[in-house]
Amino acid sequence: MNLNPQWHFRALLFWLVLMAGLYFAFDRYLAPTVVAVSAPNDGEIVIPRSRDGHYYLAGSINGQPVTFLVDTGATVVSVSRALATAAGLPGGYPTTFNSANGSRKGELVANQSVEAGGVVVGPIDVAVGLDLGRADLALLGQNFLKRMDMIQRDDLLTLRIRTR
Repeated sequence: MNLNPQWHFRALLFWLVLMAGLYFAFDRYLAPTVVAVSAPNDGEIVIPRSRDGHYYLAGSINGQPVTFLVDTGATVVSVSRALATAAGLPGGYPTTFNSANGSRKGELVANQSVEAGGVVVGPIDVAVGLDLGRADLALLGQNFLKRMDMIQRDDLLTLRIRTR
């Protein structure tokens, strides 16, 4: 039996194209659902749970667009050095952050204004030195969230601005 060598190449090419297509389809399907809210509805921001189990909210720091991961375990709003530079954050004072992944050196920048879901909170501290693998991703920590009431029901997280 004499097989044409081009047959092997075509079969390999077919499988590579198929696998690449499946990879990109699943990558797009599993991408986080980010909620963009221009103004809270009656003081409420409703965030659907993303497919990865987290809650994401569009916002900004110093006008720099950012995607916040709502993190009730984070003490402060935290960003990467790249995001801090893009947002024009000034230098802060050196500190050590303790996280589930161990200790990490960074900076704490005081008196910043943070907007998430149409709600502006400030002045608050912003931690610089976190790397979440995406340049536009930051943690929305307790120094922002403590000013909100949080209700988690089914696959929705509702943030309600505290009036008291």
